[in-house]
This record gives sequence, structure tokens and C-alpha cells, in this order.
Amino acid sequence: MNIAPLKGIRIVSLTWVWAGPWMGAMLADMGAEVIKVETRQRLDAQRVVKLTKDSVEDLNMGQFNFTNRGIKSCTINMKEPEGIETFKKLVAVCDAVITNFAPRVLPGWGLGYEELKKIKPDLIMVTLPAFGSIGPDKDYVSYASTIEAVGGLNISFGYPGEPPVLSGTYPADPVGGVYGAAAFMAALIYRNETGKGQLVDVAQSEGVTSLIPEVIMEQVMNGRTRPRMGNRDDIMAPHGCYPCKGEDKWVAIAVGTDEEWKAMCKVMGNPAWCKDEKFVDQYSRWKNQDELNRLVAEWTKNYGPYDVQNLMQKAGVAAGSSLDIGELVRDPHVVKRGAIFQQNHKVAGEINIYRSPWKSALTEKNRPAPLLGEDNDYVFKKLLGMSDSEIMRLTEKKVIY
Repeated sequence: MNIAPLKGIRIVSLTWVWAGPWMGAMLADMGAEVIKVETRQRLDAQRVVKLTKDSVEDLNMGQFNFTNRGIKSCTINMKEPEGIETFKKLVAVCDAVITNFAPRVLPGWGLGYEELKKIKPDLIMVTLPAFGSIGPDKDYVSYASTIEAVGGLNISFGYPGEPPVLSGTYPADPVGGVYGAAAFMAALIYRNETGKGQLVDVAQSEGVTSLIPEVIMEQVMNGRTRPRMGNRDDIMAPHGCYPCKGEDKWVAIAVGTDEEWKAMCKVMGNPAWCKDEKFVDQYSRWKNQDELNRLVAEWTKNYGPYDVQNLMQKAGVAAGSSLDIGELVRDPHVVKRGAIFQQNHKVAGEINIYRSPWKSALTEKNRPAPLLGEDNDYVFKKLLGMSDSEIMRLTEKKVIY
């Protein structure tokens, strides 16, 4: 059903780098008008990050175009008193404020929720600081790697007997954005029913912790710290990534039942070792999985990952080729769904963007990420009713900057 559940909802975004922009882009995908407030005094790091030493230094390249798709941009210098007043005027014509700044920042500008509520009584405000807005760690700032450490995620990553490792993909930001968007939707439903806004406090670190429920349950219920398990599963065996023919090619296989094990053995040609008592049932395979994994790998390395995937799936065994990024963007399924689509950016030109995981008419129509201050005229003239002379005055004073 192609609907825009947030059509008519306007959101002002005071966000920097990943989690907040992720949230803004998702809300824009659902039809909201999201206005990002930026300043040249401190550019969003995503505007200036260089992915390689040869990358072009440009404010409209790289990561910013991905995580800020579909939103608008205006420039306000929040260090100037008139900048604060201009921001307040913008809040007055918006439904919500989202921010992932440290909890001290907005109150320090006189823009805490209680103050903003005086301007817009039914305002919804969603904050996404690293550690939330209350508690002894609330004023700590962080990056995704340290958030996942404090959230308990990377202590669970790694192989038995080896040190913990970072996830490598830093899920704290997108997870924080997803929780923020869901919390905003709930607050909006509440406002529609009661006429009341509210402050929503999302701690990104707690979002990370929510990804490891089994680790928490082990400690809470049994008083034990769950060991690092690498690719192992609590029940299934074989379970892991196995080498395939070619350089750095792998396939993931997961066997959950004795029937699936028999089907897998048949695919492999029923080698003699399949009948070993060590592998006679699920528990036996699980206890002897080091040897089992070595034997499975001896078979998989003779085939390409897609070959193994197709053979196993045809036999009813869960298996999937471990795609590198080049294979992912060219994967027929990904291409067919239009998960990666091309946008024409005013400066960057034709760029490939990964859309939201859901597919609807909304995700097909998103505008590219904005230039810095691209929507100043719209925000200051149309929304706030400023005259050309007033905009010129504020620009010369570097309030709109």
C-alpha cells in the first residue's frame, strides 16, 4: 500500500554524523519534511570525510549523500543570539525536534525541552545521545565503536579463547536511528490521540545492548558470562562460514536437524566420515564441531560459494554465499528489488544510493541529500516569512551561516 503516514509532518533536525541523520532519512522516507540545521562553523563530519586519500575534498560527496537522502538543509549559526531566536521561530512551525547532540548542548543554548515546549506546547522531541539524557554517563560523547563496547556488543564478538573484536560495521548508529524513528511514531500516535507532545530519550548504547538478549539472559538467569563463540551456534552444527574455491570466497551453512544433516551428507556424496559416531546426532555434532567444521571445509573448498548455496538449498539445507560488497551490489536479487538506485545529485552527479530496507512509492521518489544551506530560501522566506532584506542582514551578520 503506497501511503505517506507522515505526510504533513515537519521535523527540525539538529543532528551530527550518523544516528540522527539515519533517523531523519527514515522519517523522510515515510513522508515527513525533515529540515536539517547546519552551520559552516562546524560542518557535519559526513560532509568532509574522505573515504580514501584520493577522494575529492567536497562538501557534497561521500557518506553524507547516503545518510541524509530526502531531507532539506538550512544554515543557522547557533552561537549567535539571533541564531537561537531564528531556531525558535523554526520550532514554532514544526511538529518535532530530533537531535543526537550530547544532553548538555541544547539546554546550554536555552533550548531544552521545557523551553521549547513553551514555544510549541504539543512538541515532540526525540534525543539520541550516546548514553541517554539521564544517568552518571549522560554527558559522555562517543563514536559507534565505543558505544558498542559500552553496550556489551563487542565483548560477545570473537572466537573462543581469543580477545573480543569490534563488529566492523558499527550497528550503533543505524540501530539508534531505527529506535528513534519507532519512538517518534509512537509519540506521534500518542499526540494524535491526546493532543500532548512528549520528550523521548533514546540511548544508543542501550540500543546496542538490545542486540544481545541471549548474553543478558545467561547472566541474569544463570549468573554466567556467555563465552565468545565465533561462528558457532548454541544448538546447530555444522554452523559457520566455510571456505570455497577462489580467493577469499566463503559460504555460510546452518544445519538445524538430523534430517537436514542427512540431506547435507547426501549432497556431499555421503563420505564415510558422515557415519562416524561423533556425528550421529545433533548433540554429538555440536560437541565435535571443530573436527566437523574441518571436514566440511575440505568439501566446500572444491566448489564456488553459489554452487554450494544452490546445492544445499535444493536439498533443504540453509546455506548462503558470503557476498563481498562488489558481489552484493551486483547480486541479481538486490538489483531486481532496486535496493541500490541511482540519483542525480546537483554536485556529485549520478550517484548510487542504498534506499531504505522497505520498498514503496515513497522510497522511489526521495530527493538527493541537500547541499549545505540549499533550502535557506524555503525555510527563511516561506516558513518563517522573512523579507529579502532581513535575510541579507542575518547573512551579513553570519547568523544565517
